[in-house]
Amino acid sequence: MLIPRYLRIPHLATAAVLLLSTTGNALALESWEKLDKRLKTQVFHLNVGLKMQLRNGLFVQLTDLSPKYRYPVFGTTPDDRGFRVTGTGTAFPIKTTVHDKTFFITNRHVVEPEQLVQLAKESERFYAAMRLAAERTANGKDVDTRFKEILATVNLSMKKNMTADEKKAYLTTVDGIWDFYETYLSLKADPGRLLFQNYLNQVGVTARMGYFLHKAGPIDEIPFEASVYKSAKTDNDPDIALLKVSTTAVVPLEFDTIEPSEGQEIQVIGYPTASDQIDADSGKYYAPTFSTGRISRVAPRILQVDAPITNGNSGGPVVSLRGKVVGVVAVRARTDKGVELNNFGGAVTMQSVQNFAPELFHAVR
Repeated sequence: MLIPRYLRIPHLATAAVLLLSTTGNALALESWEKLDKRLKTQVFHLNVGLKMQLRNGLFVQLTDLSPKYRYPVFGTTPDDRGFRVTGTGTAFPIKTTVHDKTFFITNRHVVEPEQLVQLAKESERFYAAMRLAAERTANGKDVDTRFKEILATVNLSMKKNMTADEKKAYLTTVDGIWDFYETYLSLKADPGRLLFQNYLNQVGVTARMGYFLHKAGPIDEIPFEASVYKSAKTDNDPDIALLKVSTTAVVPLEFDTIEPSEGQEIQVIGYPTASDQIDADSGKYYAPTFSTGRISRVAPRILQVDAPITNGNSGGPVVSLRGKVVGVVAVRARTDKGVELNNFGGAVTMQSVQNFAPELFHAVR
């Protein structure tokens, strides 16, 4: 499946700096330019997709909006058309004590994008209501047979040229399905969700997330497909998720052993979606953006950075002049009116990451 991608903004800093080891001894005279050539290959574009299926084996697709409520309409196909990809972000491999797999760090809000979670919930509502509609309108027919009839009408949403009669039947049917939901299965009508759950169990909607890691390079290169190893459970946990890939053919980044400090120069590396606006060739390749700034505040669980951060940077590394990770981009500040403050970003500290999954990092040096 061809997956949309995002591109780069050239990095801003080229001044040479003297890198220091943890003991203070000089390692080499380098620059961001030299470091970025290596770091470019170690930061990945992450696409998150959704695949939905009914118990009868049919694959579910979002096809339309109902005319009355403007709620989603979901048709079905017998063939698997792959994942619907609408969530994007950044991820990077990190050095762990596990040697037969590679683990990537990103954010929980990246691996659980609100729009995909909501889409899955809407499909459950739609098909539970369709099952109820089939039961109430069977008129002596087998309920399964009536369900198939309604579904056939709903699937007209994928037909290019409906006749006038087909369009009338289709619009009436999809509005009727959502009428049944609002009247009998909504939270207001069914606060205990028992009736809703009954009809949902009958139709059996399953949803699966897919995670695709694309390295910098041509868009047609096959991505790594990852699974979630561990993800934050509550808002009190750091906004972190760890993805697992069954390969070791990736060079991981390492934690910086030197504690971060205010005023320290850093780079944020990621795949901001805004980059599409300035590169007409953005659909041909993946390449990260490098944004230079400084750490403006150090807190126990988060670093404040003034490097530009926007949508798509989430999950990307904040790296020091040593080329090592000091934080994971997680949030950007907003005004009271919701306007983004791109130079007030927050990154989860590496200590928080280590505390989140100590079994992976307890012996890492």
